[in-house]
Amino acid sequence: MALFLVPSLAAAGPSLSGVYRAEPYGKLELKTEGAHVTGTLVSENPCNFPPPTQVLKGDFEGSVLVARLRVCQTGDMCPAEQFYTVLGFYNSDDNTVVAYVRLRDGCQSSALPKSGRFVLGLADKVVPEETPTSSATAAVLDANTRRAAMLATRRGEELYQLGQFAEAVKSFTQSIDLDSGGTNWSAYFGRGMSQLRQGKADLAIKDLEKARARTDEPRIFYGLACAYAAKRDKVKALDFLGRAVAGGYDLENALANKELVQVLGNDPKFKEWVKISSEKKSRGTAAGGNSSP
Repeated sequence: MALFLVPSLAAAGPSLSGVYRAEPYGKLELKTEGAHVTGTLVSENPCNFPPPTQVLKGDFEGSVLVARLRVCQTGDMCPAEQFYTVLGFYNSDDNTVVAYVRLRDGCQSSALPKSGRFVLGLADKVVPEETPTSSATAAVLDANTRRAAMLATRRGEELYQLGQFAEAVKSFTQSIDLDSGGTNWSAYFGRGMSQLRQGKADLAIKDLEKARARTDEPRIFYGLACAYAAKRDKVKALDFLGRAVAGGYDLENALANKELVQVLGNDPKFKEWVKISSEKKSRGTAAGGNSSP
């Protein structure tokens, strides 16, 4: 699986070099070039990844490491292995990196403790497996997680505007891996719209519904209208388009959507909503009609 890192995070940071150990994951040989870090397994491991296998790749921003970690897993509907985005905090006092891996719901991994705590320490030093993370460290991790998620979303939006929808999906997914909370609705919206532009209407609807569960942003309703129009579901497309207009969405953009017009263009409700939207725009009460992430 290709590793897709958060852009604009490369900056001077710690230089990790040598053999490090994470329990029960195994021993990794770490190499640092500038802010870039790679980790290669050099020992037997619960995942049975054959050494030497590169399992870690990321970048430091100051003392914070944003990386992708390869993890084996079990559980219903869980792929046998997957790369997860991790955010680690470097502790200069003991030369360790402390991170947490949040597995997909219903998944477990023999390479991680139940807490998901992933601690990299020098192989010749004993690192307590479950030493609590200090509140200060946790606060830094939380703040940098949100920042990294925001940067990944922003990069996804840039890729969407460039028409690089597959790469945009990767970046939005990384943002969601880092922060799947209620404030990160724009990553779900962006991924949904990118999938729609790839012709994947069903996947788009799933993500747009997740975005809708987090906010009543009218662009989401418009996106759902387009997705259902792509599925030729006129009833739901009309319903969501009406909600978009009720929320103040400017339907000027809808008139440029050939598929939407093809499915709904002759319907009296569509014509009525276009008229209402136009009137709202003339009064200056319509929201922006750009459906881009």
